[in-house]
Amino acid sequence: MLIRKSHNLLLSQHNEQSFVSMLDAKRIISEFRKATNVNSTSQVVDLDSKYFEKFDFLALRLEDVYRQSRTVRSNRWSFHRIGLITNGTGEFQTGIYKIPARKNTMVIVPARMITSSKRWSSDVKGLLLLFTTSSLVKKNFSSQAVHSKRVLSPYIKPHVYLTDDQAARISNILEEILKEQALRLNYSEELIALKAFELIIECERLFVENGNVSTDVSVNEIMASFTRLLEKNFHEHHSVSFYASRLNIHPNYLNSLIKKYTDETAKDAINNRLIIEIKYLLHATSLSIKEIATRTGFEDPNYLASFFRRKEQMSPAAYRSTFA
Repeated sequence: MLIRKSHNLLLSQHNEQSFVSMLDAKRIISEFRKATNVNSTSQVVDLDSKYFEKFDFLALRLEDVYRQSRTVRSNRWSFHRIGLITNGTGEFQTGIYKIPARKNTMVIVPARMITSSKRWSSDVKGLLLLFTTSSLVKKNFSSQAVHSKRVLSPYIKPHVYLTDDQAARISNILEEILKEQALRLNYSEELIALKAFELIIECERLFVENGNVSTDVSVNEIMASFTRLLEKNFHEHHSVSFYASRLNIHPNYLNSLIKKYTDETAKDAINNRLIIEIKYLLHATSLSIKEIATRTGFEDPNYLASFFRRKEQMSPAAYRSTFA
């Protein structure tokens, strides 16, 4: 009788913990939706300022994240995010990279990297893990082991299209993390940390195999420096030569280097960042085209209009009207 009562008590506690865990995830998703609402007035949503409840690891299902919205505006967070699309289609913009997402797409968004997404199909499914490197270190993984993983760096091409077998391996790890997260038993956090580190190692292997990661330290430094320079200067400087001169390399070398590891040239990266900014100013402000041109480094609003039309196949005014 005593054993049965103890078993029932443990079961009750287990169910309560699972319920609380699910409520935590639902609350975080709800707050995420509010913070990244497309009508938000902030340019890039800083999610660190939106969440007072801190956590070390969080696994989510993408269908829960995108159930009520097919668009997520530009945001940044102090969590690394590793996601796997298992069904459906959409489009990510992560840093300088545009990513057409489909089944078996794995995407890594490094901490504090600006990201957004849109055009998610109604049948989208997938898995997502959020974590910080400090969370892994707290669980006794060495700082050197954690920070040596290049997939968490902001300068590499952040996605890979996996085979079915590769996707199944990644999916299994994420499903196990979700299971432990719901159970919240003794040592669940330790097991989640182990699985998170296993996931990072698997990602590192896949990214190296796919050619996303350079083994040349000097190349990695150039890529990282270019990314930082671009974010700081794209409002005023649109030429590859400006960034190449700051990096003390030839523009052609910078173009070829970026192309090798991102599938786009340095000029493409500059243009992508400009388009993100112009779109934001068009739909989130009432600034005139002339004012937007001034803010984004175009001498003549006609130049901006021509640039935008060439990239988006519509005029800035037509794009703005879609938000009316």
